[in-house]
Amino acid sequence: MLINYLADVLPQTRRLTRPTCPECERAYTIKDYLLLQSCAGCGRTRGARTFVVLVLAILCSLALQFFPFANLNFWATLPLMVFLGTLVVIDMEHRLVLTETSLFGLVLCLVYGVILRGLGKTLLGGLGGLLIMLAFFFTGMLFSKIIGKLRGKNIKEVAFGFGDVAAGTFLGLLTGWPGIIGAIILAILIFAAFSIVLLLGLILSKKYRAFASAQPFVPFLILGTIVIFYL
Repeated sequence: MLINYLADVLPQTRRLTRPTCPECERAYTIKDYLLLQSCAGCGRTRGARTFVVLVLAILCSLALQFFPFANLNFWATLPLMVFLGTLVVIDMEHRLVLTETSLFGLVLCLVYGVILRGLGKTLLGGLGGLLIMLAFFFTGMLFSKIIGKLRGKNIKEVAFGFGDVAAGTFLGLLTGWPGIIGAIILAILIFAAFSIVLLLGLILSKKYRAFASAQPFVPFLILGTIVIFYL
């Protein structure tokens, strides 16, 4: 419920406010929101994402009982799970990593990193994540400009946004050094495999358009980070 709430309000208001209907912008009552009721103003039902997040959160909570994250207990892992889940939902829906969540992530992941491996490796991991993702960011910008000139048009879509750089930084604090290197490599491999499958599907369905099917990278970066903790 908290992941759904944060994903509903933060992209619109950048602060904790009452959630509103995306159709008519009428504010939900607390009762209607918690009970997943339709909008009292226009009758719009809650989206599929609401229920998907609830089911996945329950499954993740059950999985943590059998596979603890970094030897932390469930309640110690819960704030991190909510934070990462919120990042995934917002980036998938809006292609956006908010400044507010990035700043919170820097503090949260610094705390977890220090607890798990001490200050030195934690800060090195954050610095490594920042520099690696900055390299990808500028390489992506350069690639887009070159392709844009060759095609004779301005391409605004880039492979890596600055939100990805921020995510790489605070996830680097979480994984430490050299763990962030493995997390980024895993993220790129999983992202590449997913992109190939998606590309083949779009080509076969004749829906492919160049630079029109860019996918958010942060969910894959988070997935790579989680996997690296279990290797």
